[in-house]
Amino acid sequence: MSSPPWLVTLSASFRAHRQGRQGWHLQVHRDRLRITSRELPPRPGEDATSTRARSLTLKAPPGPATITAALAEACDVFDRVMAGTWTWPGPDDARPEGTTDPASPASLERLISSLRDQLVGERMTEGTWQRTWQPYLSALVAAAAEAPGEPTPAMLARLLRRWPPGTRARQMAHDRCRALWRHAGWPWPEAVAAMRGNGKAAADPAGARAMTDAEITTLRERIEASRQLTPGDLLAWDLIVVFGLRPVELQGLELREEDGILVAVVTRNKVTSKGSSGARTVPAVPPAGWPADCHGLLERWHRHGLPPGLLRHRSPGQSLTQQLGRLHMPEGLSSYAPRHAFAIRLAEVGLNYREAATLMGHSPATHVAIYGRRLDQPGLLAKAGRLARERSLTH
Repeated sequence: MSSPPWLVTLSASFRAHRQGRQGWHLQVHRDRLRITSRELPPRPGEDATSTRARSLTLKAPPGPATITAALAEACDVFDRVMAGTWTWPGPDDARPEGTTDPASPASLERLISSLRDQLVGERMTEGTWQRTWQPYLSALVAAAAEAPGEPTPAMLARLLRRWPPGTRARQMAHDRCRALWRHAGWPWPEAVAAMRGNGKAAADPAGARAMTDAEITTLRERIEASRQLTPGDLLAWDLIVVFGLRPVELQGLELREEDGILVAVVTRNKVTSKGSSGARTVPAVPPAGWPADCHGLLERWHRHGLPPGLLRHRSPGQSLTQQLGRLHMPEGLSSYAPRHAFAIRLAEVGLNYREAATLMGHSPATHVAIYGRRLDQPGLLAKAGRLARERSLTH
């Protein structure tokens, strides 16, 4: 496993201080930062003729927020060893007061600030950080402050138990904390990893809530009758319906006709820990009963365009979901409901799950995880009914 960037930087700075002297190494071991060298003197009571490498655990915790302190400590040890004045610390001075655990509130606060600087502006907006990261990391700092000196795995387990098992909230808390640990270069406790769950308990047993064709028709009628919404707003909803877009993919969207087929070119990438979704081209697959031109979709695209405010919004999906509320659409519908309907429509026209996943910008595994229950249910019901009838005929 490659070393984290902060450890590479720290090691390079330490090597420069040693002016090329070899045999000294900095490494992370069991959530601690340590220095290893054959030139460290024997411990009290150890064979003075032994030439094996020895390791000293540093007082500074590992991570990018403590590079300066760790470098100063490592350089001080090296200089005193070279001068012959360094001795092994005794039991009373192995650690300074207040640093009994690397995951102390103060060190966590520094790490969170460092992680925020790395993510905000590059991977997310400030608003996304405040909504989906900061609350969980603040809870982590509070948990660390509640029981100073508590072992890190026990503290993390206590934190995650604040949310019911299998819930999305617990998964997010786990993933945010693990991202912070990865940023610091600390190993993640295996016992805590098992507490994340696989998300099935949080999933709707009926599958993703999709917007029905009748609800899509009602939505279009209410938008056209609204005095507040514009033809551009109707265009935005129709694009999501016809191409199964994520709302944020309206940003940077291109619409054109290729070989008589209306297609949307999605240029907005979705970046996750598993990689980037990349650009994709999606053909129009409208609900049953729609005209071939999807209510003049291409003409309206050139005439009206999308609302500038929606394109500038930090979360177009949130804005569109609020529109559903103002239009008094049924509860439980979100701006993703037409996208869920699109996934079901792709199955109805005969695409397999791999083909559908490609058009929707999913991995096959993600597509099955989201829509598998809904797509499998009709087939399961039919198969179960057939088998039951065959069984009854044999008796």
